[in-house]
Amino acid sequence: MGLSFENVTYGDGLPAWYVAGEPGRPVIVVVHGYGGNRTATVEVGPPLRELGYGLLFPDLSYVSGDVRYSGGRREADEVGDAVRWVDENVRVPAVLLGFSGGAFASLAAVARGARPAAVVADSGFVSFRSVVAFRAHVPEIVTSLLPVVYPLVSGGGHAIDLAREIGDRPFGVPAFHIHGAADRTTPPADGSRLARLTGGRLWLLPGAGHTKAFDTDRRVYVARIDEFVRDVLG
Repeated sequence: MGLSFENVTYGDGLPAWYVAGEPGRPVIVVVHGYGGNRTATVEVGPPLRELGYGLLFPDLSYVSGDVRYSGGRREADEVGDAVRWVDENVRVPAVLLGFSGGAFASLAAVARGARPAAVVADSGFVSFRSVVAFRAHVPEIVTSLLPVVYPLVSGGGHAIDLAREIGDRPFGVPAFHIHGAADRTTPPADGSRLARLTGGRLWLLPGAGHTKAFDTDRRVYVARIDEFVRDVLG
């Protein structure tokens, strides 16, 4: 990608790439989705770096671990560790930019106490139940046993639900939700649900598929994120 970077570790020795930004500018922590790793998100880096942002591309532990997915709790805590790395090592605001499962983990991290300056969730979802129901074309109530079954098939993981994690508490962090109306992987309706749960903003793109908003118009995508960050950070 032509970016100068450092190999760093965060949390419990997990690997990440750090790209320094202009002095005082926020660092955007780019969180990959399930089934991918930090290489899947690097294309968003150059246009954000051109605007002066620093970047942190972490690998979540399931990339190299024995247990592929924990159901969200462990991933959320690792995202919180990445935010702390920025706080302790760069000492500028951290902004989360998560894709799909990375968006879910980023929102869950905030619900569990992480305090980035802002969070951008691209193609996020409320719960694994909503995703399973959407892809199986059944009512969500049909998936009510998923939280019970998931620990048995995942080696002890717990499929968390953002609605329950957030509860009646204020979300506490400005949120911007990006979703494609033609998403066939996560429910487009979850974009609206997440905006309500977090008191955040929603950008719904007609015709865009799962995590394809960036490819639809990269210039507009980066400009919308920059506008949001500048607005909430002053």
